[in-house]
Amino acid sequence: MSSSDLRRGAPRDAGERAENAAGDRTADLLNRLESVRAEQQRLLDEMRSNERRLRALARRSWRIEEEERRRLAREIHDGVGQILAALKNELAGLAIAAAPGGGELAGAIELAGRALDETRELSRSLRPAVLDDLGLEPALRSLARGLGERARFTVGLRISGALDGLPPEIETLLYRVAQEALTNARRHSGASGATVELERRAGGVELRVIDAGRGCEPAVALVASEESPGIGLHSIRDRVALAGGEFRFDSRPGAGVTLAVALPIAAGPR
Repeated sequence: MSSSDLRRGAPRDAGERAENAAGDRTADLLNRLESVRAEQQRLLDEMRSNERRLRALARRSWRIEEEERRRLAREIHDGVGQILAALKNELAGLAIAAAPGGGELAGAIELAGRALDETRELSRSLRPAVLDDLGLEPALRSLARGLGERARFTVGLRISGALDGLPPEIETLLYRVAQEALTNARRHSGASGATVELERRAGGVELRVIDAGRGCEPAVALVASEESPGIGLHSIRDRVALAGGEFRFDSRPGAGVTLAVALPIAAGPR
């Protein structure tokens, strides 16, 4: 081969080497990109798995809480409540036997009666037996009637559609939403009453609690609820999200409050 042929081949060899090097770099970049994508997918799958575990843990925690409420409510009703009822009856019997001087026991009888009423109310607030025994609608009617009798707070109840077949967890959540919203309305709205609207729809159910009170800033109310005792709006919002539902809190100063939740029921809570 002549020197001229070598000179003509040199650039071709250099170009091939450069082309090969560029190809190697491209392949290496593609391999790295694929590795990054695989790692990203692994992390995403892990995050979804962790989210499912957290949701399951939160649902289990909520069920345990409600079971503990149910147990305490029954113990208070059947234990302390029965003792106070017996004490009140015993005092009444003593008052009758001591007549005409039995009037001196009237104060003790009244105190026993008040303690019995408070005990029964505590039991109902923890977990109303009517919710477990008769279902959501009677429980809501009992809640509305109790607020009217104890707090002179009028609650209108409007129910559309049959409530048969609601999962127990959905019934409990709807009751807790109504309980929290009505308690807040009675304490803070300045209104003389509120309205509860419950609507059964195809594949879901919606609950709305409406008052025409002084209203508030939603962001302020939700933050304040995190610092207050009890269930709280923030807890209700989290539970609704856990059940795959939607939470809405509409208000502004002077315009009342509408709290609404929409829950799917075809497949129950997620």
